[in-house]
Amino acid sequence: MFNPDDEHMEAELAEKLDVAIRGGIRIGSAKLEFRRKQVRRRLGGVIAACMLLFASLLTIKVSPVFAAIVRDIPGLEKFVDLIQHTADKGIKLALDNEFVQAVDVSDEHEGINFTVQGIIADDSRMVVFYDIRSRNKSDKPIRLDGPRLIDRSGHVLPASVSFSNQEEEKSNIGETGIQRGTADFQLSQGTSWPDEVVFRMQLYSPELAGDSRTINEMIRDVGEKSQSGAVNVKGTEFNLTIPIDRARFAGLQHEYIMDQTIHIEGQSVAFAKAIVSPLRISLYMDYGKDNSKQIFGAGDIKLVDDKGNVWRNTSASLMKDHPVYHFESPFFNMPKSLTIEGSWFRALDKNQLTVQIDTLGMRVLQAPDGKLKLYNGTQSEKYTKLDFTLNGLEQTDTMMYNLFDEEFIDAAGKRYKTADLHQIISSYIDNSKSGEQHGMYYIDNEAYKQPLTLTLIDYPAYIKQPYKIRIK
Repeated sequence: MFNPDDEHMEAELAEKLDVAIRGGIRIGSAKLEFRRKQVRRRLGGVIAACMLLFASLLTIKVSPVFAAIVRDIPGLEKFVDLIQHTADKGIKLALDNEFVQAVDVSDEHEGINFTVQGIIADDSRMVVFYDIRSRNKSDKPIRLDGPRLIDRSGHVLPASVSFSNQEEEKSNIGETGIQRGTADFQLSQGTSWPDEVVFRMQLYSPELAGDSRTINEMIRDVGEKSQSGAVNVKGTEFNLTIPIDRARFAGLQHEYIMDQTIHIEGQSVAFAKAIVSPLRISLYMDYGKDNSKQIFGAGDIKLVDDKGNVWRNTSASLMKDHPVYHFESPFFNMPKSLTIEGSWFRALDKNQLTVQIDTLGMRVLQAPDGKLKLYNGTQSEKYTKLDFTLNGLEQTDTMMYNLFDEEFIDAAGKRYKTADLHQIISSYIDNSKSGEQHGMYYIDNEAYKQPLTLTLIDYPAYIKQPYKIRIK
């Protein structure tokens, strides 16, 4: 049984969460992205000359000829291997089709050099290839903290960001002092790239988190570990100006109007349009305003081409009633047809969207059904941690549920926000317990008038019906 007071299990949970964040694409609400402030030409002639050497545009494997030429470009050679390990087939195709832009810009502080070697970009997405070099050749991994893209006027571009550090995990960092990875920025709807952006972030070591020393001091003293947990190190900001060659992808984006509506168990789901670009395909949907259920999202949605190849759903902006789903792009395969397929959605009656909890007696007073329970509640000096469990998820449901909105209400009608812990609500799936899932919700210690009312923003309740919608 999971015990939130057990230090070993706490460490295991933190590790599982860290792996999930580092290894996968986050699928989250666009509202939460903004609230949490997760905002994320030198190669041109060479690659153009290489186009005549491509053996095929139909394979998702990186062309050996092209890969060999990229390997000869200083700084970019190692990233061929990094892309080979990515799960995104569209990114592999992009590498094989003239889409790498060499950049080679650096910033250095306290013995740490951060370099952007190159980018792959289209109208709505940019994958940044970076390396981190330490003069001290520490074998401790260094992570990015608060990465964002800034325009010339100093505004943060609205973009989600995810990370990949596969090479770092399989190599001995201490031998070279070099770590390589990618930062994948996806722009929000209605935003476009400027001619240049500033890539801004801090760096931290998860194993030394919470330490107030400088990065250089931390790496020199790697034997000293903080006891305060995986909290971001507040250090020096790195700023790198990245030019974006927009001519490289100008005119390649295409919009397909779909205008089709399906009905599932009395609920209407409209497929409005799809935007196809080299690095992703974005599907725009609408849930009917007269629906009796709040639809949270699609369960097994996928993109299928004319040859039966499946292109995965990689991320989504789950704006209420107007979601946008993003898929791997078969752009360079030039498929004759594309369809959207699936069989179920997550949805809950609109009169069941609140959960009432008594935090004094630590018990749930009202919930949609028996799947949700309060496993435990523990109080520290500043905040209370509420440990919720979910059970009875369907086998095909692989969501890591972020259940509640960050605002809640007490019995007097007063509104509060969750505790200021970077607004992170962590959860994990324990497959050994038949899909049991734990979610942590943190609130500040105050004299709340009981009970508290929490609002659900997602929940494992389902409506089912197979569907197949043609894009082109």
